[in-house]
Amino acid sequence: MENTALFIPVLFGSIRDERISDKDAAYVASLLKARGIQTELIDPKSLHKAESTERKDPEPWASLMEKADALVIVSPEYNHGYPGALKEVLDSCYDEYKHKPVAICGASGGGLGGARAVEQLRQVVIELSMVPIHNAVYFSMHQNLWDEKGQIKDPSYAERVNTMIDELTWYAHALKAARAQN
Repeated sequence: MENTALFIPVLFGSIRDERISDKDAAYVASLLKARGIQTELIDPKSLHKAESTERKDPEPWASLMEKADALVIVSPEYNHGYPGALKEVLDSCYDEYKHKPVAICGASGGGLGGARAVEQLRQVVIELSMVPIHNAVYFSMHQNLWDEKGQIKDPSYAERVNTMIDELTWYAHALKAARAQN
């Protein structure tokens, strides 16, 4: 199937200065682009007011999700959960998500790669009427995963991410066609 007709943004999940998921999200976005898929890297900091915990106008996120055919979420795991800023972004719209597939990636300094955050996010996206795909990617032992130039050290991640993208794009095409019939 032709992937250039798809638009799949990548949302990463933290507004902390010491966040780790930005590298993982950029890596996922680069592999989407390499496959000819239109993407945009979404920093949750751009959806918050400077020096405040208040959200900015949710309209830009809602407009982006209205155009999106699917979504990739890359979330760090903090204390066995996902960041509150990510929840705020996800909760800022609803109808725009309906019947769209979502892939979820976890990131952590531990060996589970954010698995608990991924499992919690699956429950949330189901309530948002999204379709979470089976394949997830777990960026574990984050402190050892990236070199000083920001390049991933473990080449097996390319296969993992591409397997996830294969499933996500299959669902994106199928659900896009189904949504067009309604």
